[in-house]
Amino acid sequence: MRIARAVAACLAALGTPALASAPFDACPNEAFLVQDSVARLYGVDLSTGYYSKLSTNMGVSNKLNAIGFNYHDAYLYAWSYAHKSLARIGKDYQVEPLSLSFQPDSNYYIGDVSVLENAYYMYRKGNSEAHGLWRISLDPTAENYLAPQRIRAGGSLWLNIFDFAFHPEQQMLYSVDNRGRLITIDPATGDYTLGNNVGQRGTFGAVYFDVDGRLYISRNKDGVIFQIDVSSENPTAIKYAQGPASANNDGARCALAPVVPVDQEAIDFGDAPDSYASSLDANGARHSLEGSSLRLGERVDGESQAYPAPLADDTTDQDDEDGVGFITELAAGETGVVEVTASDAGYLNAWIDFDRNGRFDAAEQVANAQALTAGSNFLSFTVPVWTESGASWSRFRISSVANLGATGGAPDGEVEDHPISLFNGGVTTSHYPSADGFVTLAFEDLWPSRGDYDMNDLVLHYRTAVSTINNGDSEDDAKLVGISISGEITAVGATFHSGFAVAIPGLRRADAANASVFFEINGEPQADSPLENSWNPDSDVVFQITRDVWDQVTTAEGCSFYRTEANCGGSSVQARFSLNVRFSDTVSAATLGDALFNPFIFATAGYQRNSIFPTPPGRELEIHLKNRAPSIHADLELLGRADDRSAQEASLTYQTAEGLPWALEVGTEWQHPGEYQDLVQTYPDFIHFVLSGGKTHQTWYLPENAVQDKLYKD
Repeated sequence: MRIARAVAACLAALGTPALASAPFDACPNEAFLVQDSVARLYGVDLSTGYYSKLSTNMGVSNKLNAIGFNYHDAYLYAWSYAHKSLARIGKDYQVEPLSLSFQPDSNYYIGDVSVLENAYYMYRKGNSEAHGLWRISLDPTAENYLAPQRIRAGGSLWLNIFDFAFHPEQQMLYSVDNRGRLITIDPATGDYTLGNNVGQRGTFGAVYFDVDGRLYISRNKDGVIFQIDVSSENPTAIKYAQGPASANNDGARCALAPVVPVDQEAIDFGDAPDSYASSLDANGARHSLEGSSLRLGERVDGESQAYPAPLADDTTDQDDEDGVGFITELAAGETGVVEVTASDAGYLNAWIDFDRNGRFDAAEQVANAQALTAGSNFLSFTVPVWTESGASWSRFRISSVANLGATGGAPDGEVEDHPISLFNGGVTTSHYPSADGFVTLAFEDLWPSRGDYDMNDLVLHYRTAVSTINNGDSEDDAKLVGISISGEITAVGATFHSGFAVAIPGLRRADAANASVFFEINGEPQADSPLENSWNPDSDVVFQITRDVWDQVTTAEGCSFYRTEANCGGSSVQARFSLNVRFSDTVSAATLGDALFNPFIFATAGYQRNSIFPTPPGRELEIHLKNRAPSIHADLELLGRADDRSAQEASLTYQTAEGLPWALEVGTEWQHPGEYQDLVQTYPDFIHFVLSGGKTHQTWYLPENAVQDKLYKD
């Protein structure tokens, strides 16, 4: 109501121009999407991706593009290809061309209306006189009303973007280019800033803001809508909803409107505790109830917000969780059977929190785009042997969209969250160093030369877990059921390009052939398996977490490295990874080595190293912790060069003559040296620790034992 009254006040102050089309009555919540070679207008609910046709006949025979909503007069403005001019659109959705003081000799596909000033901005890259960033006043009382003014020439503002949007509070334009980089443009000067990569690529033809300053980008090829918090230190694109795909896409909305109005009750939310992502703020699972009768069971409640447990979403005094029934108990190693009732044909995606960690992980998906028919359908699955006993939650989603995640919006269907009980009497999980702690791994990539020895070319927090089950009489009968490796990249001070991998000593490559591998980076499942191929089935298993750590992080502006120089990276961590490998209970747990495993870095193919290697060495160059064995893929001829004094026959590897390593494990979250700060000079006790074989100066790594001005500090 506050927004509607503000719009009405603006209209009263400015007056309504004497054109046939009346303005919109208020600041609309829906997003507008214009598509097709003959313009058609759609309304899109950004929270779910549900869309409806608003007009298939807008009175033009060509495209509209560069569309924006003007908060000051409640009209839409767009560039009309038929008229080669700016046009406006009222609530009857008819196009009315405007008479500009002169017509730039081009068409424009990027545009928006400023929230803070009554002016339209448009952009097109290129070197002609018509290209660049333009401003057109929409204020009828202004001297330059409808007079295009070029702010900056296109040749000096060459951006591969396809739409932009004004922030609701800042006088700044935002977009994401085809490589996924967040771009901020000052409309007063045309100066721009390249931000970090948001993690998604493509043609983002529709870009919007909401009243809270969150940016939404819609990708043309698949219609996926992503949400970005541009105020965060590390803006990242989160899959938010599934919208319509199109080769010709442009969008606008009132930036002062919330995504979901408080009086709307046409969305079905999940109601599991919010750690599972149920609320809108957590990007919870949600479905539009408009335009489709696709449901789980017969009943459904509509809400304007979620009511996560222990609250309830049964706002109509009826239990609407009537589409899913558990036929069997869920016991580890047994087959679970669930009956799912669908109102019509659709796709089922479902998850069960088997490890009871308060979230639905990729490894816990029990139905993946399973086709359902109207009526009863039966879902069967094997309950993992690593299941934890106790109370837990499940989530079932039906939609016409095949591949839904456990979070985000869907344009139709329903979500049902069910509390469940899990049973397991035999699985034991050992964590290293603990369930919620980390060790630090630090690498010096100049091996086999000692080099600057700042030990910050790659720094990670790292932990592992091993799950076993024992149905026999002795410890030797324990079978391996799961391995987990997780961590986060905390610093990259490398000029070279290196990958990071973990070998599992004692686990044969053949043992992993039929294992289930679930790999995520920053919570996003990765399509490519990290399991490294090997010609030898008896070799150790190797998982490549990343082939190039520089693909996972970006430096701050003006910085060469990530979190090794002052003011270069901040306190936030950009890259987190999680690897879960689930085995059948046929692999003996006794074959495994210690729970640290064998983490190492390797040279990224195609990149030059130091002068010792006249040609790029590639994957065969490995750098391990002291006295850890190289993998079967390593070139053993590289050992013993320069400062390296490896003697593999004596199990002495990756160390200097003094015993200094090129990789460290520190048993806590460690404060690493700053860029070009020698580890021995930063932590003076370290050399004594090494020379004593670890018998003295065992607290060398504590911050109070460091030279403070040589440490990296946020």
